[in-house]
Amino acid sequence: MRSERLYRTEAIVVRRRDQGEADRVLTLCTPLGKLAVIAKGVRKVRSRKAGHLELFAHTRLVIARSRSSWDVVSQAETVEPHAILRGDLIRGTYARYVAELYDRFVAEGEGGEPLFDLLRRTLGYLCEAEPGRETALLVRAYEQRLLTLAGFRPEWGHCVGAQEGRTCERPLKAEGNEPLGLDAERGGVLCAGCYQAHRKQRGIVSLSPAALRLLRACQRQSFARMRSYPAEPALLDEVERAMRHYVTHHLERNVRSSAFLRRLKREDGT
Repeated sequence: MRSERLYRTEAIVVRRRDQGEADRVLTLCTPLGKLAVIAKGVRKVRSRKAGHLELFAHTRLVIARSRSSWDVVSQAETVEPHAILRGDLIRGTYARYVAELYDRFVAEGEGGEPLFDLLRRTLGYLCEAEPGRETALLVRAYEQRLLTLAGFRPEWGHCVGAQEGRTCERPLKAEGNEPLGLDAERGGVLCAGCYQAHRKQRGIVSLSPAALRLLRACQRQSFARMRSYPAEPALLDEVERAMRHYVTHHLERNVRSSAFLRRLKREDGT
């Protein structure tokens, strides 16, 4: 395939930046992996490709290989524009968050069809879901699937703690009110005993049994079922904080769109 000058792929635009006077560099999620390409002249008023290369758009592309720079977008055809994500501030910010997570966790040239399908389905659900509880649950489910595919799957079933040099591995019971712990460095949850023993260590935060139940559901249940999961605002906030802690630890940086989303929710009172 590398010997062919042109190749075709479906793609989702996850990031764009201007280049020169009229060009734009695009970061794409594709079934072939994560790609960086350039769309020449796309910022000109008469460009025929511009409307097909909007942020979050699902497109079919013909791309020309380049030996010295980015591959060049030759043709573009929209499959699904996801236009509502660019016209609705809340939905659009959630979409920016899921796209940014993909961009941060997946290196250029890596990824593939499962990640492309995950992002495509998530953006489609965000177009349909009601802003608020539904969108929050969908994004939590997306996080679990992305982390699994990227090799950072959290352990929600057994304790990841250790005492006296021995790993615990006790099955976790998501019931009652006794607090558990989230240890992002070890990649999962601490049982009540391990949490009490290590709760003062840096990087370990409290996690309620109800939050663990929700996180398990996000990891195991379909998007369609997660949309109707019974979760109060306080529980959604707790799980959001837990996942922000986990994601930030593994990325070693904050997710910019996450901070903006929290600000929007405070201003909106949701």
